[in-house]
Amino acid sequence: MNNRQGKAEKVAVTVSADNRFSPNLMTFFIVGAGLGVVLGILFGDLVAGITYGSGAGMVVGSVVEMFRCRTDQPKTTPLGVRPFSLRCLLGCLAFLGVSATFGGVVLVGSPSGRWLHIPLSVLQYSPFSDFLIPGLILGLLFGFGSFVTVLALWWRPTWPAARVFARLTGEHWGWSAALAIGTGQIIWIVVETVMVRGIDGLQVL
Repeated sequence: MNNRQGKAEKVAVTVSADNRFSPNLMTFFIVGAGLGVVLGILFGDLVAGITYGSGAGMVVGSVVEMFRCRTDQPKTTPLGVRPFSLRCLLGCLAFLGVSATFGGVVLVGSPSGRWLHIPLSVLQYSPFSDFLIPGLILGLLFGFGSFVTVLALWWRPTWPAARVFARLTGEHWGWSAALAIGTGQIIWIVVETVMVRGIDGLQVL
C-alpha cells in the first residue's frame, strides 16, 4: 500500500512539474517582437523596432535555454540530441560565416571597395585608408571563426589546447567561442555604424 501511494505521489509531482509554464525560445522571440512594435511606434521606426526587439528576444531566450539545459538536463545527454535553441544558434553562425567570408574575400581582393561598389569616402571617420584590414578581420575572425564554432558545437571535439576557454561557461569550449563570436559581432557592428555614420539592412539582420 505504501509503495503504491509513493508511486502515485511521484506521478502527481511529475505531472505537476511538467504542466507548469516554462518560457522557451519562441516565447522570448514573440515578447521581444511585441516590445519592438511598441518601441517602434513610439520612436517612429516600426521595422527597426520589430527587428531589434525580436533579435533581443532571441538572444535572451538562447541564454535562458542554455542555462536551463545546464541545470535540468543530465550530463550524459546523448551526442545526437540537439535542442531547438542550439539549432537556431548554429543557423545564425552558419549565416554569419558565409556572409562574413564572402565579404572578407571581396574586400581583401579589392581593398578599394570597387567590387562591392563602396567608395573609400565611407572610411573618412575611421583609422583605415582602405578595406584590407577590415576585410581580413571580417573574413578570418567572423567568417572562419564562425565555421570553427559551428563544428565545435556540433561535434564537441575535446582539444586539449581549447579547454582553457571552457572555464568561462563551465561547458564545452564551443559555447565560449560562440559567446566570443556573438559579442565580437555586436562590437563590430556598433563600431562600424559609428565610423561609417550610417546603417543598412544587413547590419540590422
